[in-house]
Amino acid sequence: MKIKFEVDLTAIGQKVLDLSRKFKISHFLLLYFSAHMLQIAFPSDGSMVFDEAHYVPASLMTLNGQAANLEHPPLGKLIGAAGIALFGNNWFGWRFPQVVISTVGLYFFYLVAKRILGGDPWALGATILLALDTVFFIHGGILLLDGPAFMLGFLTLELYFRKKYSWSAMSMGLAFFDREFTLFIFVTLVAYHIAVNRHTLKQATRFLSRYTLVSLLVLFILLWAYDAHFQPAQATTLVSNVNSDVILGQNGQPITTIIRTFESTSSNIMWNPAQNLMYEFNYHGPHGIVLNETTIHAYEHPVDWILPIDPFDQATYYRVDVVVTTGNVTNDYTPIWYQAQPNLPLWYGIWPAALGLAIAFIRRKEWESALFIAVGIGSNYLPLVVLDLLVRRIGFNYWMLYTLPFIALGLAFAIKMLPTNKAKLVLATYVLTELMFFLWFFPVHPVGIP
Repeated sequence: MKIKFEVDLTAIGQKVLDLSRKFKISHFLLLYFSAHMLQIAFPSDGSMVFDEAHYVPASLMTLNGQAANLEHPPLGKLIGAAGIALFGNNWFGWRFPQVVISTVGLYFFYLVAKRILGGDPWALGATILLALDTVFFIHGGILLLDGPAFMLGFLTLELYFRKKYSWSAMSMGLAFFDREFTLFIFVTLVAYHIAVNRHTLKQATRFLSRYTLVSLLVLFILLWAYDAHFQPAQATTLVSNVNSDVILGQNGQPITTIIRTFESTSSNIMWNPAQNLMYEFNYHGPHGIVLNETTIHAYEHPVDWILPIDPFDQATYYRVDVVVTTGNVTNDYTPIWYQAQPNLPLWYGIWPAALGLAIAFIRRKEWESALFIAVGIGSNYLPLVVLDLLVRRIGFNYWMLYTLPFIALGLAFAIKMLPTNKAKLVLATYVLTELMFFLWFFPVHPVGIP
Protein backbone atom coordinates (compact mmCIF):
# COMPACT_ATOMS: atom_id res chain seq x y z
CA MET A 1 0.00 0.00 0.00
CA LYS A 2 1.34 3.40 -0.98
CA ILE A 3 0.65 6.48 1.08
CA LYS A 4 0.67 9.71 -0.85
CA PHE A 5 1.55 13.00 0.82
CA GLU A 6 0.66 16.26 -0.82
CA VAL A 7 2.28 19.46 0.43
CA ASP A 8 0.84 22.80 -0.57
CA LEU A 9 4.01 24.91 -0.69
CA THR A 10 2.01 28.00 -1.60
CA ALA A 11 -0.09 27.69 1.55
CA ILE A 12 3.01 27.12 3.71
CA GLY A 13 4.71 30.13 2.18
CA GLN A 14 1.63 32.25 2.81
CA LYS A 15 1.51 31.16 6.46
CA VAL A 16 5.19 32.01 6.93
CA LEU A 17 4.57 35.40 5.33
CA ASP A 18 1.56 36.01 7.57
CA LEU A 19 3.58 35.12 10.66
CA SER A 20 6.43 37.41 9.62
CA ARG A 21 3.99 40.28 9.22
CA LYS A 22 2.82 39.76 12.79
CA PHE A 23 6.38 39.77 14.12
CA LYS A 24 6.94 43.13 15.78
CA ILE A 25 9.84 44.89 17.44
CA SER A 26 8.39 43.99 20.86
CA HIS A 27 8.58 40.28 19.98
CA PHE A 28 12.19 40.55 18.88
CA LEU A 29 13.27 42.57 21.92
CA LEU A 30 11.69 39.96 24.18
CA LEU A 31 13.68 37.22 22.41
CA TYR A 32 16.85 39.32 22.60
CA PHE A 33 16.31 39.97 26.31
CA SER A 34 15.73 36.22 26.90
CA ALA A 35 18.96 35.32 25.07
CA HIS A 36 20.84 37.72 27.31
CA MET A 37 19.24 36.31 30.45
CA LEU A 38 20.59 32.91 29.41
CA GLN A 39 24.03 34.35 28.72
CA ILE A 40 24.66 36.50 31.80
CA ALA A 41 24.78 33.56 34.23
CA PHE A 42 27.89 32.21 32.52
CA PRO A 43 30.27 32.47 34.26
CA SER A 44 28.58 32.65 37.65
CA ASP A 45 31.53 31.70 39.87
CA GLY A 46 32.86 35.24 40.25
CA SER A 47 34.97 35.09 37.09
CA MET A 48 34.98 38.24 35.00
CA VAL A 49 34.69 38.47 31.23
CA PHE A 50 37.19 40.66 29.39
CA ASP A 51 37.30 44.23 30.79
CA GLU A 52 34.95 43.36 33.62
CA ALA A 53 38.30 42.78 35.31
CA HIS A 54 38.68 46.58 35.25
CA TYR A 55 35.10 47.80 35.57
CA VAL A 56 33.85 45.53 38.35
CA PRO A 57 36.63 46.68 40.73
CA ALA A 58 36.11 50.26 39.52
CA SER A 59 32.36 49.98 40.22
CA LEU A 60 33.08 48.62 43.71
CA MET A 61 35.44 51.51 44.39
CA THR A 62 32.80 53.92 43.14
CA LEU A 63 30.24 52.32 45.44
CA ASN A 64 32.67 52.90 48.33
CA GLY A 65 33.13 56.56 47.43
CA GLN A 66 36.51 56.19 45.74
CA ALA A 67 37.35 57.49 42.27
CA ALA A 68 38.55 54.85 39.81
CA ASN A 69 39.37 54.24 36.17
CA LEU A 70 39.85 57.93 35.40
CA GLU A 71 40.88 57.31 31.79
CA HIS A 72 37.15 56.97 31.00
CA PRO A 73 34.17 59.15 32.02
CA PRO A 74 32.37 58.10 35.22
CA LEU A 75 28.80 57.17 34.22
CA GLY A 76 29.52 53.52 33.37
CA LYS A 77 31.09 52.94 36.77
CA LEU A 78 28.20 54.72 38.51
CA ILE A 79 25.76 52.39 36.73
CA GLY A 80 27.90 49.40 37.72
CA ALA A 81 27.93 50.60 41.33
CA ALA A 82 24.14 50.99 41.29
CA GLY A 83 23.74 47.45 39.93
CA ILE A 84 25.93 46.02 42.68
CA ALA A 85 24.12 48.05 45.33
CA LEU A 86 20.72 46.80 44.13
CA PHE A 87 21.45 43.17 43.25
CA GLY A 88 24.70 42.31 45.00
CA ASN A 89 28.33 41.89 44.04
CA ASN A 90 27.74 38.96 41.72
CA TRP A 91 27.16 38.13 38.07
CA PHE A 92 23.55 39.34 38.20
CA GLY A 93 24.42 42.66 39.80
CA TRP A 94 27.18 43.23 37.25
CA ARG A 95 25.35 42.25 34.07
CA PHE A 96 21.59 42.60 34.45
CA PRO A 97 21.59 46.43 34.26
CA GLN A 98 23.62 46.17 31.05
CA VAL A 99 21.02 43.83 29.52
CA VAL A 100 18.22 46.29 30.29
CA ILE A 101 20.24 49.20 28.92
CA SER A 102 21.24 47.46 25.69
CA THR A 103 17.65 46.28 25.09
CA VAL A 104 16.30 49.81 25.58
CA GLY A 105 19.10 51.08 23.33
CA LEU A 106 17.97 48.73 20.57
CA TYR A 107 14.47 50.17 20.83
CA PHE A 108 15.84 53.71 20.41
CA PHE A 109 17.84 52.49 17.42
CA TYR A 110 14.65 51.01 15.96
CA LEU A 111 12.86 54.36 16.31
CA VAL A 112 15.68 56.11 14.44
CA ALA A 113 15.69 53.35 11.81
CA LYS A 114 11.95 53.82 11.23
CA ARG A 115 12.57 57.48 10.42
CA ILE A 116 15.54 56.81 8.18
CA LEU A 117 14.23 53.73 6.38
CA GLY A 118 10.55 54.63 6.18
CA GLY A 119 9.13 52.00 8.53
CA ASP A 120 9.01 48.22 8.64
CA PRO A 121 10.13 45.66 7.62
CA TRP A 122 13.30 47.64 6.95
CA ALA A 123 13.63 49.21 10.40
CA LEU A 124 12.95 45.89 12.10
CA GLY A 125 15.40 44.20 9.74
CA ALA A 126 18.13 46.73 10.49
CA THR A 127 17.56 46.27 14.24
CA ILE A 128 17.84 42.50 13.96
CA LEU A 129 20.97 42.76 11.79
CA LEU A 130 22.64 44.89 14.47
CA ALA A 131 21.46 42.85 17.45
CA LEU A 132 22.69 39.54 15.99
CA ASP A 133 26.28 40.72 15.84
CA THR A 134 28.30 38.65 18.31
CA VAL A 135 30.51 41.50 19.53
CA PHE A 136 27.50 43.80 19.96
CA PHE A 137 25.64 41.10 21.88
CA ILE A 138 28.56 40.31 24.20
CA HIS A 139 29.20 43.96 25.02
CA GLY A 140 25.51 44.37 25.83
CA GLY A 141 25.62 41.56 28.39
CA ILE A 142 28.70 42.25 30.52
CA LEU A 143 29.74 45.17 32.71
CA LEU A 144 31.34 47.54 30.20
CA LEU A 145 30.79 51.14 29.11
CA ASP A 146 29.48 50.62 25.58
CA GLY A 147 25.85 49.71 26.34
CA PRO A 148 24.97 53.04 28.01
CA ALA A 149 26.86 54.94 25.28
CA PHE A 150 24.82 53.18 22.57
CA MET A 151 21.53 53.79 24.37
CA LEU A 152 22.20 57.46 25.06
CA GLY A 153 23.62 58.06 21.58
CA PHE A 154 20.49 56.86 19.81
CA LEU A 155 18.20 58.52 22.36
CA THR A 156 20.03 61.73 21.42
CA LEU A 157 19.40 61.16 17.71
CA GLU A 158 15.73 60.25 18.21
CA LEU A 159 15.12 63.37 20.30
CA TYR A 160 16.86 65.43 17.61
CA PHE A 161 14.58 64.03 14.89
CA ARG A 162 11.58 64.78 17.11
CA LYS A 163 12.85 68.37 17.24
CA LYS A 164 13.21 68.22 21.01
CA TYR A 165 16.56 69.90 20.67
CA SER A 166 17.13 70.88 24.30
CA TRP A 167 16.44 67.33 25.49
CA SER A 168 18.62 65.96 22.72
CA ALA A 169 21.51 68.23 23.73
CA MET A 170 21.15 67.17 27.38
CA SER A 171 21.13 63.52 26.35
CA MET A 172 24.28 64.16 24.31
CA GLY A 173 25.96 65.65 27.38
CA LEU A 174 24.98 62.58 29.40
CA ALA A 175 26.42 60.35 26.64
CA PHE A 176 29.71 62.31 26.85
CA PHE A 177 29.64 61.54 30.59
CA ASP A 178 29.73 57.80 29.77
CA ARG A 179 32.13 57.22 26.88
CA GLU A 180 34.55 59.30 24.82
CA PHE A 181 33.50 57.48 21.63
CA THR A 182 30.14 59.27 21.75
CA LEU A 183 32.03 62.24 20.32
CA PHE A 184 31.69 60.48 16.95
CA ILE A 185 27.89 60.39 17.31
CA PHE A 186 28.00 64.12 18.02
CA VAL A 187 30.08 64.62 14.86
CA THR A 188 27.47 62.59 12.94
CA LEU A 189 24.69 64.86 14.16
CA VAL A 190 26.65 68.05 13.45
CA ALA A 191 27.70 67.00 9.94
CA TYR A 192 24.17 65.88 9.08
CA HIS A 193 22.59 69.09 10.39
CA ILE A 194 25.01 71.27 8.43
CA ALA A 195 24.48 69.29 5.22
CA VAL A 196 20.70 69.38 5.47
CA ASN A 197 20.67 73.07 6.35
CA ARG A 198 23.50 74.13 4.03
CA HIS A 199 21.31 76.80 2.41
CA THR A 200 20.77 78.50 5.78
CA LEU A 201 24.28 77.95 7.13
CA LYS A 202 24.23 80.93 9.46
CA GLN A 203 21.13 79.68 11.27
CA ALA A 204 22.54 76.15 11.36
CA THR A 205 25.74 77.44 12.94
CA ARG A 206 23.82 79.32 15.63
CA PHE A 207 21.72 76.24 16.35
CA LEU A 208 24.77 74.00 16.67
CA SER A 209 26.52 76.54 18.90
CA ARG A 210 23.58 76.50 21.31
CA TYR A 211 23.31 72.72 21.07
CA THR A 212 27.02 72.25 21.81
CA LEU A 213 26.89 74.71 24.70
CA VAL A 214 24.02 72.83 26.37
CA SER A 215 25.76 69.46 25.86
CA LEU A 216 29.03 70.70 27.33
CA LEU A 217 27.22 72.42 30.19
CA VAL A 218 25.56 69.13 31.16
CA LEU A 219 28.90 67.31 30.92
CA PHE A 220 30.76 69.94 32.96
CA ILE A 221 28.11 70.09 35.69
CA LEU A 222 28.16 66.32 36.05
CA LEU A 223 31.98 66.21 36.11
CA TRP A 224 32.10 69.00 38.68
CA ALA A 225 29.66 67.11 40.89
CA TYR A 226 31.68 63.91 40.46
CA ASP A 227 34.96 65.66 41.29
CA ALA A 228 33.48 67.37 44.32
CA HIS A 229 32.21 64.09 45.76
CA PHE A 230 34.92 61.61 44.77
CA GLN A 231 37.94 63.96 44.61
CA PRO A 232 39.82 61.97 41.95
CA ALA A 233 43.59 62.38 41.90
CA GLN A 234 45.30 62.80 38.54
CA ALA A 235 48.67 62.12 40.17
CA THR A 236 49.97 61.02 43.56
CA THR A 237 53.39 62.00 44.87
CA LEU A 238 55.27 59.87 47.41
CA VAL A 239 57.76 61.78 49.54
CA SER A 240 60.32 59.94 51.67
CA ASN A 241 62.17 61.76 54.49
CA VAL A 242 65.21 60.01 55.97
CA ASN A 243 66.55 61.09 59.38
CA SER A 244 69.81 59.72 60.78
CA ASP A 245 70.50 59.81 64.56
CA VAL A 246 74.05 58.97 65.77
CA ILE A 247 74.21 57.41 69.25
CA LEU A 248 77.34 58.38 71.20
CA GLY A 249 78.96 56.49 74.07
CA GLN A 250 80.17 57.94 77.40
CA ASN A 251 83.53 58.74 75.86
CA GLY A 252 81.84 60.66 73.07
CA GLN A 253 82.58 58.06 70.43
CA PRO A 254 79.73 56.99 68.07
CA ILE A 255 78.25 53.60 68.94
CA THR A 256 75.54 53.19 66.34
CA THR A 257 73.36 55.08 63.92
CA ILE A 258 69.57 54.90 63.92
CA ILE A 259 67.93 55.66 60.57
CA ARG A 260 64.26 56.61 60.51
CA THR A 261 62.28 56.88 57.26
CA PHE A 262 59.04 58.81 57.10
CA GLU A 263 56.83 58.57 54.03
CA SER A 264 54.04 60.93 53.08
CA THR A 265 51.81 61.18 50.05
CA SER A 266 50.23 64.16 48.37
CA SER A 267 47.58 63.98 45.65
CA ASN A 268 46.93 66.36 42.80
CA ILE A 269 43.15 66.44 43.02
CA MET A 270 40.99 67.23 40.00
CA TRP A 271 38.73 70.14 40.78
CA ASN A 272 37.32 71.05 37.36
CA PRO A 273 36.17 69.27 34.19
CA ALA A 274 39.08 70.58 32.13
CA GLN A 275 41.44 68.45 34.21
CA ASN A 276 39.26 65.36 33.67
CA LEU A 277 39.20 65.90 29.92
CA MET A 278 42.95 66.52 29.70
CA TYR A 279 43.62 63.36 31.68
CA GLU A 280 41.49 61.36 29.23
CA PHE A 281 43.11 63.03 26.24
CA ASN A 282 46.62 62.28 27.49
CA TYR A 283 45.60 58.66 27.95
CA HIS A 284 43.75 58.16 24.66
CA GLY A 285 45.35 60.80 22.43
CA PRO A 286 48.25 60.54 20.00
CA HIS A 287 50.75 60.28 22.85
CA GLY A 288 48.71 57.74 24.81
CA ILE A 289 48.96 53.96 24.54
CA VAL A 290 50.79 53.23 21.28
CA LEU A 291 51.85 49.79 20.07
CA ASN A 292 55.20 48.70 18.80
CA GLU A 293 54.97 47.53 15.16
CA THR A 294 56.03 44.02 16.14
CA THR A 295 53.13 43.64 18.61
CA ILE A 296 50.28 44.73 16.34
CA HIS A 297 47.97 41.91 15.31
CA ALA A 298 45.70 41.83 12.28
CA TYR A 299 42.52 42.39 14.24
CA GLU A 300 43.92 45.63 15.64
CA HIS A 301 43.94 47.42 12.27
CA PRO A 302 40.57 49.05 11.49
CA VAL A 303 40.96 48.38 7.75
CA ASP A 304 41.28 44.65 8.43
CA TRP A 305 37.91 44.60 10.21
CA ILE A 306 36.06 45.05 6.91
CA LEU A 307 38.35 42.88 4.76
CA PRO A 308 38.62 39.07 4.68
CA ILE A 309 41.98 38.99 6.46
CA ASP A 310 42.02 36.30 9.16
CA PRO A 311 38.30 36.85 9.80
CA PHE A 312 38.15 34.08 12.43
CA ASP A 313 41.40 34.91 14.23
CA GLN A 314 39.82 37.04 16.93
CA ALA A 315 40.56 37.75 20.57
CA THR A 316 39.11 35.54 23.28
CA TYR A 317 37.42 37.42 26.13
CA TYR A 318 36.81 34.37 28.32
CA ARG A 319 36.86 30.63 27.73
CA VAL A 320 36.20 27.45 29.68
CA ASP A 321 37.38 24.06 28.37
CA VAL A 322 36.08 20.80 29.78
CA VAL A 323 37.51 17.31 29.29
CA VAL A 324 35.01 14.48 29.71
CA THR A 325 36.30 10.91 29.92
CA THR A 326 33.93 7.95 29.65
CA GLY A 327 35.73 4.65 29.70
CA ASN A 328 38.38 4.83 27.00
CA VAL A 329 36.72 7.76 25.22
CA THR A 330 37.82 11.32 25.93
CA ASN A 331 36.02 14.37 24.55
CA ASP A 332 36.91 18.03 24.82
CA TYR A 333 34.12 20.62 25.16
CA THR A 334 33.99 24.38 25.39
CA PRO A 335 30.77 25.23 27.25
CA ILE A 336 31.64 28.94 27.55
CA TRP A 337 33.54 30.93 24.95
CA TYR A 338 33.28 34.69 24.73
CA GLN A 339 35.11 35.51 21.51
CA ALA A 340 35.27 38.93 19.82
CA GLN A 341 34.11 37.34 16.58
CA PRO A 342 32.42 39.76 14.17
CA ASN A 343 29.24 38.61 12.49
CA LEU A 344 30.83 38.79 9.06
CA PRO A 345 27.64 39.33 7.03
CA LEU A 346 27.16 42.59 8.96
CA TRP A 347 30.77 43.80 9.12
CA TYR A 348 31.39 43.06 5.44
CA GLY A 349 27.97 44.56 4.76
CA ILE A 350 29.70 47.93 4.72
CA TRP A 351 30.50 47.32 1.04
CA PRO A 352 26.96 46.69 -0.27
CA ALA A 353 25.82 49.51 2.02
CA ALA A 354 28.36 51.86 0.43
CA LEU A 355 27.24 50.79 -3.04
CA GLY A 356 23.59 51.39 -2.20
CA LEU A 357 24.38 54.82 -0.74
CA ALA A 358 26.41 55.76 -3.83
CA ILE A 359 23.52 54.80 -6.10
CA ALA A 360 21.11 56.80 -3.94
CA PHE A 361 23.32 59.89 -4.19
CA ILE A 362 23.65 59.52 -7.97
CA ARG A 363 19.91 59.12 -8.41
CA ARG A 364 19.18 61.62 -5.64
CA LYS A 365 16.79 59.07 -4.19
CA GLU A 366 15.98 59.41 -0.46
CA TRP A 367 18.92 61.77 -0.32
CA GLU A 368 18.59 62.83 3.32
CA SER A 369 18.40 59.25 4.60
CA ALA A 370 21.42 58.26 2.52
CA LEU A 371 23.28 61.31 3.82
CA PHE A 372 22.58 60.48 7.46
CA ILE A 373 23.78 56.89 7.05
CA ALA A 374 26.88 57.88 5.07
CA VAL A 375 27.82 60.54 7.59
CA GLY A 376 27.28 58.06 10.43
CA ILE A 377 29.58 55.47 8.86
CA GLY A 378 32.24 58.03 8.00
CA SER A 379 32.19 59.85 11.34
CA ASN A 380 32.47 56.69 13.42
CA TYR A 381 34.85 54.61 11.30
CA LEU A 382 37.25 56.91 9.45
CA PRO A 383 38.74 58.52 12.62
CA LEU A 384 39.89 55.04 13.70
CA VAL A 385 41.59 54.47 10.36
CA VAL A 386 43.33 57.85 10.48
CA LEU A 387 44.46 57.32 14.07
CA ASP A 388 45.86 53.91 13.17
CA LEU A 389 47.76 55.25 10.15
CA LEU A 390 49.20 58.31 11.90
CA VAL A 391 50.24 57.07 15.33
CA ARG A 392 49.80 53.26 15.31
CA ARG A 393 47.36 53.67 18.18
CA ILE A 394 46.22 50.54 20.00
CA GLY A 395 43.06 49.31 18.32
CA PHE A 396 40.49 46.71 19.34
CA ASN A 397 37.84 45.45 16.99
CA TYR A 398 35.07 46.27 19.47
CA TRP A 399 35.68 49.93 18.60
CA MET A 400 33.69 49.05 15.48
CA LEU A 401 30.61 48.91 17.72
CA TYR A 402 29.99 52.61 17.08
CA THR A 403 30.00 52.12 13.30
CA LEU A 404 27.91 48.93 13.22
CA PRO A 405 24.52 50.64 13.79
CA PHE A 406 25.08 52.77 10.70
CA ILE A 407 26.25 49.78 8.67
CA ALA A 408 23.03 47.98 9.65
CA LEU A 409 21.04 51.03 8.51
CA GLY A 410 23.04 51.21 5.28
CA LEU A 411 22.61 47.52 4.55
CA ALA A 412 18.84 47.66 5.06
CA PHE A 413 18.75 50.85 2.97
CA ALA A 414 20.63 49.16 0.10
CA ILE A 415 18.38 46.07 0.22
CA LYS A 416 15.30 48.28 0.20
CA MET A 417 16.44 49.76 -3.13
CA LEU A 418 16.08 46.37 -4.84
CA PRO A 419 12.88 45.53 -6.75
CA THR A 420 10.00 45.14 -4.29
CA ASN A 421 9.40 41.47 -5.04
CA LYS A 422 13.05 40.65 -4.28
CA ALA A 423 13.96 43.08 -1.51
CA LYS A 424 12.05 41.39 1.30
CA LEU A 425 13.39 37.97 0.31
CA VAL A 426 16.96 39.29 0.30
CA LEU A 427 16.44 40.92 3.70
CA ALA A 428 15.01 37.70 5.15
CA THR A 429 17.89 35.68 3.70
CA TYR A 430 20.43 38.09 5.12
CA VAL A 431 18.81 37.94 8.56
CA LEU A 432 18.79 34.12 8.51
CA THR A 433 22.47 34.06 7.50
CA GLU A 434 23.34 36.33 10.39
CA LEU A 435 21.21 34.24 12.75
CA MET A 436 23.16 31.07 11.87
CA PHE A 437 26.43 32.94 12.42
CA PHE A 438 25.13 34.31 15.74
CA LEU A 439 24.06 30.88 16.99
CA TRP A 440 27.39 29.30 15.99
CA PHE A 441 29.39 31.87 17.98
CA PHE A 442 26.92 32.28 20.83
CA PRO A 443 29.08 32.52 23.98
CA VAL A 444 27.26 29.77 25.90
CA HIS A 445 27.21 26.20 24.53
CA PRO A 446 25.36 23.28 26.12
CA VAL A 447 27.68 20.51 27.27
CA GLY A 448 27.93 18.05 24.42
CA ILE A 449 28.46 20.64 21.71
CA PRO A 450 32.17 21.27 21.01
